[in-house]
Amino acid sequence: MTASIRVLIADDHQLVAQALRDVLSHEPDFEVVGVAYNGESAVRDAARLQPDVVLMDIQMPGRDGVAATRAIRAARPETKVIMLTAAERSRAVLDAVEAGASGFIQKENALEAVIGAVRAAYQGEMLLSGERLRRLLADLRERQRRGDGATPSVRLTDREREVLQELAAGHDTATIAEKLVISPHTLRTHFQNIMHKFNAHSKLEVVTLALRQGLIDVPR
Repeated sequence: MTASIRVLIADDHQLVAQALRDVLSHEPDFEVVGVAYNGESAVRDAARLQPDVVLMDIQMPGRDGVAATRAIRAARPETKVIMLTAAERSRAVLDAVEAGASGFIQKENALEAVIGAVRAAYQGEMLLSGERLRRLLADLRERQRRGDGATPSVRLTDREREVLQELAAGHDTATIAEKLVISPHTLRTHFQNIMHKFNAHSKLEVVTLALRQGLIDVPR
């Protein structure tokens, strides 16, 4: 039997949290292990329940979703966090990416998008693609220009750089394999090697780390 994807929901709006729980509980491969109504509870519950994926409201009283995400990822890096947000381009969104969020769902679309988003995050996939991803990376690069960029600490092969650059452009696996004229199996091996080198647990995390270290460029 395939193991269930363990999900923790964190949202201070009880109706939203319960609606998300109802949607996910009907999926046979999901197990909703808990519901937290603030950031402090989310951090405690994540440590106790060890979910695979956390659905995290980005704005909560007390410890907000960004701070809670940072604490959860620091304690258990393999846990994926999906942020529920009202706006894609905000300071909080950039803070969440740097805290280790795997991606975002717009709150108004949460119930429609949550099932696919949880499965994608569990597999380490990005929940952003195309223009949305390019805007996010451009905003991150602009933030880094105002601060100190990280010194490159990872050595990549030329092919691994190509793979990361295509990933940063928002291309899916099939498109990347076709563009680089390699098999899907070979591409998966490159992904695995890249993730290992960065000690990363999601594709969004590895792209942002590579961007921060100047190993890839912001797609145009």
